[in-house]
Amino acid sequence: MRMMKSVRSKIILLIVTAVIVATSITGLIGIISFGRAIDANSVQAMNLTCSEKAQELNNVLGRIEQSVEILSEYTTDNLDSIDKLSEDSEYLEDYTADLEELGLTIANATDGAVAVYARFSPDITTGTDGFFKVKDSSTGKFEDEPLTDLSQYSPEDMEHVGWYYIPVNAGKAMWLQPYDNKNIDIYMLSYVIPMYKDGELFGIVGMDIDFAYIAELVDDIHIYETGHAFIMDEDFTIVHSVHYAPGTVGKDLSESLAEAEASELVSMDTVFNHELDGIRKKIVFQQLDNGMILAVTVPVSEIDATKNRLILQMVGLAFLVMLLFVLLGLVISKNIVKPLKALNEAAKEIAKGNLEVSLTCKSRDEVGTLAKSLQETAYQLKQRIDYINNLAYMDKLTDTKNNTAYLLEITGIEKDIQNHGAEFTVFVIDVNGLKFINDTYGHSYGNELIIAVSQVAAEVFGRENVYRIGGDEFVVLLPSAADDRSEELEELFEKKLKAYSGEVSPSAAMGWAVYQKDSDDNYGKVFERADERMYGKKLEMKSRGETSGVRQ
Repeated sequence: MRMMKSVRSKIILLIVTAVIVATSITGLIGIISFGRAIDANSVQAMNLTCSEKAQELNNVLGRIEQSVEILSEYTTDNLDSIDKLSEDSEYLEDYTADLEELGLTIANATDGAVAVYARFSPDITTGTDGFFKVKDSSTGKFEDEPLTDLSQYSPEDMEHVGWYYIPVNAGKAMWLQPYDNKNIDIYMLSYVIPMYKDGELFGIVGMDIDFAYIAELVDDIHIYETGHAFIMDEDFTIVHSVHYAPGTVGKDLSESLAEAEASELVSMDTVFNHELDGIRKKIVFQQLDNGMILAVTVPVSEIDATKNRLILQMVGLAFLVMLLFVLLGLVISKNIVKPLKALNEAAKEIAKGNLEVSLTCKSRDEVGTLAKSLQETAYQLKQRIDYINNLAYMDKLTDTKNNTAYLLEITGIEKDIQNHGAEFTVFVIDVNGLKFINDTYGHSYGNELIIAVSQVAAEVFGRENVYRIGGDEFVVLLPSAADDRSEELEELFEKKLKAYSGEVSPSAAMGWAVYQKDSDDNYGKVFERADERMYGKKLEMKSRGETSGVRQ
């Protein structure tokens, strides 16, 4: 009898020991695996946020560049000759009036614009010819401002005429670094294009942007609980931040900036460490098209909080599993071995991230209950992960895909282009009159307007193909390339938009472009054609007075 008990005790001891060891190893593997996964996800989340917001800022800068380029092309194409500009005062006056009219139209259609101008070279005219229109902060209208006499200043006098000679000396279109314009008391960014006729310089055109418009977009960037963004110039000097003083950085942050300056900055798996006011933080960077640099920083404690919670949950779960198996081992010795092996294997699969495990234990005791609990845990984890993924890639307002999903889709398209297997059409949709609706009727009607356009787009193109990439901008990516089909879809979209019967009467401009295998070596070229077509359509609709409204 004692031998029987001794053998049973050994079996129980063996079972208990095996369970403790297996659960401990599985739990440790799970903790390490989840810890690494969360660290990797935090880096990806920070870089995706930084990349996404950098793209939004680049879109703003791109629209400004496009506006100035339109003015530049018109200025050059409509000039008869430099000699006539220099010698015929009546022609000079008429030509300047035409440029001023177009400049006002473009500036009024460009968000953030505070000034627009065209200046002629002092070597050709008197030095005070051209125009300079500045937006009045009280009326919102562009008014004439006195023109600086270029002939009275040396080209080396950057303080007074650097805005003219910097791009002229460079011989190309360029962004000027942010500066405080004392004449109109605005901290601004400027985009300037030198103008040439038959290879000879005859002046510049440019537009000034209120830097507060850019700063507002940067201040609206948030991640985790207190993670935020700031912006620097191309020399890594802080230009704007709600936490750091412009032009100054801490020692540790300076080291991170120096390390980032020596790297490519754009790697989606790169993150830098720094410490400020005794708080350890992680930081990522993304360079903007105008040379400035966007940075996103998050306290390490906030990143680790999620990991610590999961580790604690896993430790608690592991403890409960071990306790349950010990209790079961005291009651059952022989019949528990096989179910334990199955549960142990399942736990390992779950720890590896395989949530499709299937437990077939049909016993009605504690082992069967545990099997069901683990199955439910795997199911709940999978549901939660699917839910989180849905939140990450869907726009909350419209239930269409968001900009993060759009960026990932573009990555796939770029690979297809490189592999010569791409075939797609890009539709760019921009909602008309959103700002007016928001300002006049409130943001609830503005949201209704966005939802209305998204519903029509989803109905025409399929919700799975619609991406909301900005507040009032959508992109549709269709896995086909046909001009006639695209025209039919455009007509159908416009027809359904006009027939919409909700509280708002939506209006939107659309442009599309089909991928051309022989000429398009990247996605951006196709998008630019679609965006230019949309922008032209938007100007046509504006000239006809077509915009969104609210039904009373």
